[in-house]
Amino acid sequence: MISRSTIKKGIKFGIVGSLGFLTDAGLLWVMTNMLGLDPYSGRLVSFSTALLTTWLMNSRFTFQSTERRGKRQFTGYIVVQVTSFFMNYFVYSFLVWHNVATPIISLLFAAIISMFYSFTAMNLWVFRDRRQ
Repeated sequence: MISRSTIKKGIKFGIVGSLGFLTDAGLLWVMTNMLGLDPYSGRLVSFSTALLTTWLMNSRFTFQSTERRGKRQFTGYIVVQVTSFFMNYFVYSFLVWHNVATPIISLLFAAIISMFYSFTAMNLWVFRDRRQ
């Protein structure tokens, strides 16, 4: 059975993820439509910005880390997000390359798929309460 604490964190993670998605999608749109970057380069810029945004929100709001946000925690967050990004970027690129969906719709599918991995890894590893 899933604990109330995990459900609460999952809801908060969804809120932060939604804000991260809006950051990612908004910047992707700006990069591709206003600045003329290709959808792959634009995605690298948008993802990097969204990563920093979600790190700050997840560490304080979602997981309410009692640890000082140090190098170890940030490194773990980067590892999870980068592996999640590769999963996300593979799905995104596959859908865009094969003209299955627009870049924004492809981003949505990729985000949903990688979200489950990210939450589990962050909850069990990055923001785990080490005092227990």
